[in-house]
Amino acid sequence: MKLKLGILDQSPTIKGGSSLQALKNSIDLAVFADEAGFHSVIYSEHHGVEAYGSSSPEILSAAVLSKTKRIKVGTGGIMMKNYSAYKIAEWAKILGSLYPERFILGLGKAPGGLKDAVSALNNHRPVILSSQEAKLEEIIQYIKEEKGIYGDLIAQPVNLDHLPDILWLGSGVQSAKEAARHGVGYSYADFMSHEQGNESTETYIREFDRNQYSPAPSLQVAVAVSVAENLKSAELNAYGMAYQFLQARHIQAPEALLPTEIIQQKIMGSEDEEEFFKILEHIIIDTPDNISRRLQEKAELYNTDELLILCNMYNETDRINTYKSIILDH
Repeated sequence: MKLKLGILDQSPTIKGGSSLQALKNSIDLAVFADEAGFHSVIYSEHHGVEAYGSSSPEILSAAVLSKTKRIKVGTGGIMMKNYSAYKIAEWAKILGSLYPERFILGLGKAPGGLKDAVSALNNHRPVILSSQEAKLEEIIQYIKEEKGIYGDLIAQPVNLDHLPDILWLGSGVQSAKEAARHGVGYSYADFMSHEQGNESTETYIREFDRNQYSPAPSLQVAVAVSVAENLKSAELNAYGMAYQFLQARHIQAPEALLPTEIIQQKIMGSEDEEEFFKILEHIIIDTPDNISRRLQEKAELYNTDELLILCNMYNETDRINTYKSIILDH
């Protein structure tokens, strides 16, 4: 099975580095991915977090679309509870019209940051815990130019030749059902879970409504990967990413990527050691000559042909080499 391989780029920062350098790295990676044959590159949204440089994936997407030629580029995803459906639809339609069939609108239900960041994003008002699915429905109405909550209100620009792809991000059955019900793509975050999410992805495929936004289901699975010339190096390179996952699961703001030896000092003999190594086991760690087989196995497990690769590493060269190994072996 020929896989469509994409990149999930969180614009990772390193301890002692800068967010500006992280953003420059993201642009350089996208240019490489465009030339190398990757199918897509998707940018995440985080606020008030030292670990990640991008707080505005829609702006980063626009910059990257202007610097690339063929690769699909998008958000993965916009944290909907912090913005109005109308504004999301407006800028999505602008990018969809300027770059037809290349922009992907990825939407997520998570807050995108800890309490203070969410409060600041919502102008210091309590977050309205209304249905995010209802907001998705409203966004679709604006994009398709259907009559909605405000009657004949339009979201400019109108009369797009091609509607942008929409991806609903999730890691559970409920999100899968929502994506299926509205006929949009579903991006399952395998890297966020200890276990396989077959129930979630199977539910999406089984319940997909072809009479809604898209005529066919589009299932994407996001996995964490580390590739190096030998297994030990690949494992050590993945420590920084695994440590950030550990912090996130403890409802902590992840730190910028740390050198491997610092993480070893923090983890070994600590109460988090067992959990850390379970997280590490869930990352696909391998060598260039075997990574294609591992990715094929993951795709077959979820019955999809599209994988999104997340790779955060302290050394940017190691991160680039992982992506090079993946695409060259594909």
